Amino acid sequence: MIAISAVYFVETSEELFEEQDMVKGPFFLIVAIAYLPVAYLMLTKKSALPHVVAIVGTVGIIALYAVTRTDMAIVFEMEAGSIGHLGIVSKILQVGVVLGSILTLVQVRKESQNKTKLEEVKQ
Repeated sequence: MIAISAVYFVETSEELFEEQDMVKGPFFLIVAIAYLPVAYLMLTKKSALPHVVAIVGTVGIIALYAVTRTDMAIVFEMEAGSIGHLGIVSKILQVGVVLGSILTLVQVRKESQNKTKLEEVKQ
């Protein structure tokens, strides 16, 4: 998630300073910043919530990216964008975050079930 944040910081600088885009630039900045506390919580808290937030948020960003790269961009009153190298890198990393978070949630659930079964056996 930190790598994704770094990619979005680069996207921010490209959009704000090179393209002068005052919509995409701030959006990328918000996404870059938002990934950092979620990553911190994933590493420090034994909770499913940061993983769920990462999954939902990341899937939403991927969906928005897909929409803005197709003819559906008209909905946002914009032309369909091109697929750039940073977009590909960020989407690969984001798919990894989604899959990793899902696997973590599955593992936590299995451990919880095994712990419950072990406690039943002890009784």
